[in-house]
Amino acid sequence: MGKDFNRLAKDIIANIGGEENVISLTHCITRLRFKLKDEGKANQDALSELDGVIKVLQSGGQYQVVIGNDVTDVFNAVLHNSNIKAAGEGENDNEQNDNEEKPAEKRKISAVFIDVVSSIFMPFMGAFTGCGLLKGFIVLFTTIGILSKDSSTYTFLYAAGDSIFYFMPIFLAYTAGKKFGAKPFMSMVIACTMVYPTITAMHTAGTAANFIGIPVQLITYTSSVLPIIVACFFQAKFEKICDKIIPKIVRGIFTPLLVLVVVIPISFLVIGPITGAIGDVLATGVQALLNFAPAVAGFLFAALWPVMIIFGVHWAFIPIVMNNYAVLGYDNLLPLTVGCNFGIAAACFAIFLKTHDKQLKETAAPATISALVGGVTEPAIYGVLLKYKLPFIIVCLANGIGGAICGFFHVTRTAQMTVNILTLPAVYAMYGPWAIVSVAISVVVSFTLVFFFGTKDINKDK
Repeated sequence: MGKDFNRLAKDIIANIGGEENVISLTHCITRLRFKLKDEGKANQDALSELDGVIKVLQSGGQYQVVIGNDVTDVFNAVLHNSNIKAAGEGENDNEQNDNEEKPAEKRKISAVFIDVVSSIFMPFMGAFTGCGLLKGFIVLFTTIGILSKDSSTYTFLYAAGDSIFYFMPIFLAYTAGKKFGAKPFMSMVIACTMVYPTITAMHTAGTAANFIGIPVQLITYTSSVLPIIVACFFQAKFEKICDKIIPKIVRGIFTPLLVLVVVIPISFLVIGPITGAIGDVLATGVQALLNFAPAVAGFLFAALWPVMIIFGVHWAFIPIVMNNYAVLGYDNLLPLTVGCNFGIAAACFAIFLKTHDKQLKETAAPATISALVGGVTEPAIYGVLLKYKLPFIIVCLANGIGGAICGFFHVTRTAQMTVNILTLPAVYAMYGPWAIVSVAISVVVSFTLVFFFGTKDINKDK
């Protein structure tokens, strides 16, 4: 019998305080992320007990309901069975943000930052990882001689895989515009102007540029991250000012025009150069840290990665990773965690083999498959490893060892991609052999230590 997502959705709605308690809803790969008016109205215990809910967390200014692989189905069911709006939908988003989200001003800066990052990057992360995976397989196929770089087939496939990276500002413009309350299609116009071929060619050729006599410092906007995000934030503020001073009858004509003639020049004159410099400093700082003590930095970052996943704060590193692609042409931060999914799967499988508890076996088996094949680790972490603590600590240790190896041998990747057993050939082609060594160590250390030392309590009555 198939899962009743409508029933689960209705139960979730009832236990978050009703649809009237919801400001907005979005989701990532495994979690429903609610923004609530009053988190005190939510019944966390009842939510946690629902069949289909793995865990409930309050993090990053969001009320997060961890679902797992079925999150998209549940998300759609929640929208279908209520008047809840997905984040960014509706004509009155600006007013909603002004009137209902004022308590957010009192939240910690870290919580606001994670909320903004997740809202901007999550909506197109599936397309992003898909393109990255395609690029990984293109590297593999050209390396083993199946595909020639001189063929038109290669050109078409490479364009498909690289397009989202090259036109990154356009994707970010739409989601950032929605998040900040700007008109997202005007945000996309700003982004399209940044990556317009003539302007890109001016930068490449080193042509001196000015705007009404004011010198313009051109930077590389293709693949960039920070310039368009800050431009969208400024656009949102500017549009609100325009809407206050321009009569409503002509607002739809003159507000977009003023955005074009004011926001775009300021983006090129001020926002672009400043954020470009910040991006360079950020990338240089990450590189300096990894170059100063690569093994230590790799160990600490990778060992803490599963902990970051628990609280959802791993999203905070996405802008840094995107910036690395834009500034350096590669990323060496997330490759440190290449063995994480495999180590979690191995530890979960060890518990599956050792336990005599039928219910735990039924939980551990699909959780292992989810981490190993789908790259989704929350079911294993919340449903299995954290219950006994020591297996989770072992996974962090094994992941840290793998991260130390990747840091020491400077493992990098040139595109974002999903890491699981099905993509290992592409991982080898893009990351290199030391990434596979890191994966092997995470699997062997996690499985061995959990199987022989980390399962002492799993067969005890609790």
